[in-house]
Amino acid sequence: MISAGRRRLLVTALWIPLVVLLLMVLGDRVSENSTTVMSFETFGLVFGIPAYIIFALSEMRLMRGKNEQQILNRIWLGPLVFIPFYAAPWMLFRVAKWFSGHPSGGAMIFEWVAYVPTLLVVGYVVSGLTVALYRTVF
Repeated sequence: MISAGRRRLLVTALWIPLVVLLLMVLGDRVSENSTTVMSFETFGLVFGIPAYIIFALSEMRLMRGKNEQQILNRIWLGPLVFIPFYAAPWMLFRVAKWFSGHPSGGAMIFEWVAYVPTLLVVGYVVSGLTVALYRTVF
């Protein structure tokens, strides 16, 4: 088991990416120069928000009762674990759209794959910063 201060730092680090995502979407919405590219990026970010909430809640639940090394290992595994959470809303949205009579092509179900490299790079940067901050503070 880890101390309350250490747990608080890790939980805060877990929820900060959600705040950043929300600020990015809000910034795009209030900007006057919203372009198609920005809208597509916002679309990707919006699907990431519910996915990240579910991911963070499940990670908080899995953090209970773990020792320090198990939690740090889980931090490094986080970006890979997040991918299915991110893929599910995309696929469900496209399948629902397809069943509602708006076929958008079968390949559109896999749009989320375009974001996987970004998810992994950003995820491992955040994981690295989290572990570095944790090791520096504690």
